[in-house]
Amino acid sequence: MTDIPPEQEPDDANEPTTGVPGSPPDDVAGAGSRRRRAFEFSRAAGAVPATEAGRRQRTRRRWMVAAIAAAAALVAIALCAGALGVVSAVDGVRDRRADARAERQQQDTACLELEQRLNKLVPPGATGTPQARATAIRDENAAVRIYVAALRGTSEQDGWRQLLDARTAYAEALDKQVKARTPAFFVAPKTADGSAVADQLTRWSPVSCGGAIRRLAAPGL
Repeated sequence: MTDIPPEQEPDDANEPTTGVPGSPPDDVAGAGSRRRRAFEFSRAAGAVPATEAGRRQRTRRRWMVAAIAAAAALVAIALCAGALGVVSAVDGVRDRRADARAERQQQDTACLELEQRLNKLVPPGATGTPQARATAIRDENAAVRIYVAALRGTSEQDGWRQLLDARTAYAEALDKQVKARTPAFFVAPKTADGSAVADQLTRWSPVSCGGAIRRLAAPGL
């Protein structure tokens, strides 16, 4: 039998191997490579590693999301409140207009009732003596006070009271004329700017009060 030369003897140790001497086996290296790829994919996808810094980052994100949600809720509440405020303001304007119309209608009716009361009385100008004229003026004043009492502290009420005071002073002057033979004169009341109170009442009052104002402003006729 011929001996096989040593250099030709098969030696498994001499067979080529994959990898670099001293490197981990292929399965370990593959696992590490997969972990690196997974980590890089996670970073690319926005994931946060399971570390203390990652936990802090997740906490910050949760707080940020909560803050955004709270801000959005506040904005929604503010918008709802603003819408409700607008609706309330519109309703308030409508209510005030409705109240003003109702009040004006009531005042208009009161003016018509005043004119009806005055028409039942003898006008001062139709009397024949100063004493009878003074009585007629007082009767008219009594009819006017019913209307003035319903005005409830308005500027118009003050104007009517000025007119009533001037008429009362004229009636008292007529009473003195009977005793002292001193002529009595009606002094028409004036406003602070010098205009006639009767003209001011005509502007403030409903149209239905116009006839009554003209009659009451001239008790000497």
